[in-house]
Amino acid sequence: MVTIGANQNLEKIKEEVLAFAERMKDRELVILGHDNIDVDAVLSGILLSKLFNYLKIKNHFYILESVKEGETYNIVKGLFGIDMKQFEKIGENEKRLLFLEDHFETVHAGKIIGCIDHHPTSREVKYDFMYKRNSCAAAYLIYEIMQLVGYKPSAEEAKMIIVSMMVDTTSFKSSKTIMEEVEVAKKLAYEYELDYDYLIKYCLCLTPIDKMTVEEIITNGQKYYDYYGYKVSSAYLQLYEKPSDSIVNDVWIKALREKIKECHLEMYVFIIFEMEKDKTYEIRVTENGVKKFEYPKILSRGKDIMPVVEKVFAN
Repeated sequence: MVTIGANQNLEKIKEEVLAFAERMKDRELVILGHDNIDVDAVLSGILLSKLFNYLKIKNHFYILESVKEGETYNIVKGLFGIDMKQFEKIGENEKRLLFLEDHFETVHAGKIIGCIDHHPTSREVKYDFMYKRNSCAAAYLIYEIMQLVGYKPSAEEAKMIIVSMMVDTTSFKSSKTIMEEVEVAKKLAYEYELDYDYLIKYCLCLTPIDKMTVEEIITNGQKYYDYYGYKVSSAYLQLYEKPSDSIVNDVWIKALREKIKECHLEMYVFIIFEMEKDKTYEIRVTENGVKKFEYPKILSRGKDIMPVVEKVFAN
């Protein structure tokens, strides 16, 4: 088992990647992004499949849930002409060998053989191969491995890497943005003659709440977590400006209270990113009440908010 993190010798990492490929030469891996899949997880799955093909590792990228024609679907289809439904494969198989990207644990059946993840966590897991550290996107970590093993991405693949980074960091406004990686994104865009400014604007991905039901609003970008046996969920909105308190309190929080009962949750973390003022609003809803937090910058759900929530349940 090898775990790769930050500040490791690049030549050593290359050796470990090639050794993993050798161990997998007679196996077939299923590449899996997290449920309620987002842009980074979709594009990382596609990129990782191409990298595994280059390394002669048999693989398939699957989405093990029904693909919804929402924001992620529209971005992937609009920018790349890719219909995510081609990857949909619903059904469990305990014999599958799973390689996770953009997350490190799953509820789906199979043996986890490895993962590439850019989300910090206090949870320790051990797989045959792991590359995990803070990064703008899982796709960027895959790009690093591509560089090490001599895989040169096409212009379309370079665009996938850049878009994954931008969408996952709210066009580099988020606190999880790593400026050294932003410079790499700019150089990639220049090298492949991609319209960087257009992508920056496109990838703000403002949530079209005027076209959404309350149910769609409170479950936008929803993720589930198991924190020490406690079931927690989170969702978020990216808006130009924060709606009125009456909408937030009387409509959305009311619906969140019902969702907690319906899904038997300990906590629902609802996050509003306000682009106009670069602010983040965090709302923690439980059966016992509501706690609100306001931050004077765009935070990261995975890097800043949920690790703090996890500690609540650790104690």
